[in-house]
Amino acid sequence: MGIKIKMIIKINPLESTIEIFYEKYIHLHGFVKLEAESDDKNYFIIIQILNEQTISDYVFTRQKLKNVRITDYITAELENELQYVIQGRPIICTEIDKKTKHKIDHTVNVFFIIEDLMEKEVLKPHSMKISEDQNDKPEFLKQIFNPEGIFMGSLASEARVNVFFPYKYIMYHFFIAGATGMGKSNLNQVFIDGLLQHNANVILTGKGTKISMLAIDMHDEYALGCIEYGLNDICKATQYNKRLFGKWFYLYPNKGIPPSEVKSMAEPCVINYQEIKPEDLFATGTFNDLQVGAIFSAYRSDPDNYIENLLTDGYKPPGGHDDKTMAAIRRRMHWLEYSDMFQSNVISKLPKIVKKLEKGGIIIFNSSMISDLEQFLFNGVLARTLFDIRKSLKSSTDLTTLEKKLSQTLPKNFYDNYKANILKIYVKTSTSIKDPIEMPIIIFTIEEAPSILRPEMMKHSNVFKDISRQGRKFNLGLEVISQQYSPIDDTILSNMNTVINLPLRSDTEKVVATKILGGGIQHSDLESLTGTRGIALISGIWLTNFQKLKIPLYDEYFKNISKTFYEDFAKKMVSLGNNPPPTGLP
Repeated sequence: MGIKIKMIIKINPLESTIEIFYEKYIHLHGFVKLEAESDDKNYFIIIQILNEQTISDYVFTRQKLKNVRITDYITAELENELQYVIQGRPIICTEIDKKTKHKIDHTVNVFFIIEDLMEKEVLKPHSMKISEDQNDKPEFLKQIFNPEGIFMGSLASEARVNVFFPYKYIMYHFFIAGATGMGKSNLNQVFIDGLLQHNANVILTGKGTKISMLAIDMHDEYALGCIEYGLNDICKATQYNKRLFGKWFYLYPNKGIPPSEVKSMAEPCVINYQEIKPEDLFATGTFNDLQVGAIFSAYRSDPDNYIENLLTDGYKPPGGHDDKTMAAIRRRMHWLEYSDMFQSNVISKLPKIVKKLEKGGIIIFNSSMISDLEQFLFNGVLARTLFDIRKSLKSSTDLTTLEKKLSQTLPKNFYDNYKANILKIYVKTSTSIKDPIEMPIIIFTIEEAPSILRPEMMKHSNVFKDISRQGRKFNLGLEVISQQYSPIDDTILSNMNTVINLPLRSDTEKVVATKILGGGIQHSDLESLTGTRGIALISGIWLTNFQKLKIPLYDEYFKNISKTFYEDFAKKMVSLGNNPPPTGLP
């Protein structure tokens, strides 16, 4: 059945690990398949290697820590010339009935299952073997990396095992960290492609729910590609399928000029002052308690004109606010007077943007030519608007109640321009409305996260803090992208249930990363990534243990895999009569 070797199997309950004394070197961050048998069952255990030492180093370390003594047994093993100690974490335990061949795969609480089996003497240290056949490990590992999710890459040590982000955990928020040039944008391209493949399958099969995403593109590279291929090439491969992309996907600042290649699929973005609530402004800077009170007073006094009033010299809202407070507010808000994207009493694009996301669409927002403040306010207004809509939907039982709550919660200007969509988007039957969990998951990306998610920005009402804590109930998720962990508010970090760590340069950030990633990650694990572009450590509530992820270069992935998928999608849509071939350029 396998090669029986001299080994010691030691369970370390404090670290939930298994130690194996072995005679060969095994690829660090790889996997080992063990096997054992009882009278009626065969057992296969996949162990993820966390650490590997020579026996002499192991003995020295344990003596130094005073947590092991050199027994006659260990001395005998040393004399038998075993060379290595492998420390690993069991992540899969499969049991197969010898008679019926019935198979059970355990992928949760695996360590405790093994402890129980050893306590019952079903498994014994010296009855276990390292399997002679290690080639079928990918088949076992696929029990963890179920393809029901968004493709992100493959395991660095097992190229045949693809890693997917499970759909049901996307709204639990995720964090992408990495130094400049280490592959954050490339990873996001792969992720966006995966979302579109998911949406295409939903269109073809009619099963499942679409996923929406607002991707903030600070370098204007997602549409045309970081290097060569981007979202516009997916558009071409699908023959500009309207069910997948709608009439547009590229959003650019008002009065800007979109690239000629995407002009037909582009929309300018302009937002009304009248659609902005006071809490949206707090995402653009630090306001003290007196300033916050004055802004709310101005809003309650004249909701449609409060921003213009606050920008006017000499204006004072009701409540006796002093001149210094009003002058400080004007200094923090004066940039609005020079913004082409935020204006008063214009035809806003916000209703159209919200409608697209509520129906399962992907939006690439080119923020390369706007200020950080404009980006933060846009993100805040959009996230707060959708959060208000989904909360009203969750607490309503019928259309009349929903309309009433939305009219009370949303700014009047936005509600008046959006209310025509309510019946089409949120009503399930003539007598019931949808629950938010039946709506598309909407992912908001936050670039330059330390600027917008630092603790001082969280002092007053903050929509991103609220979404990080409650968003999953409303199918709203955050994708936070940053070069740093340390400046970001602890509430945000503690609610990031999946963390993808690309190489970091700062030693300080590496120390923080080991705490955030958890799962037994050591500083040496992060050091091993230094300078290795496209390799990441990934940790999440859907993983038994952290994994090392190899992210493909998007251009190669598109040419070799996804382009064919989208071309086949276009052909199937034509055969179904849903997408007549274009007669010319879109």
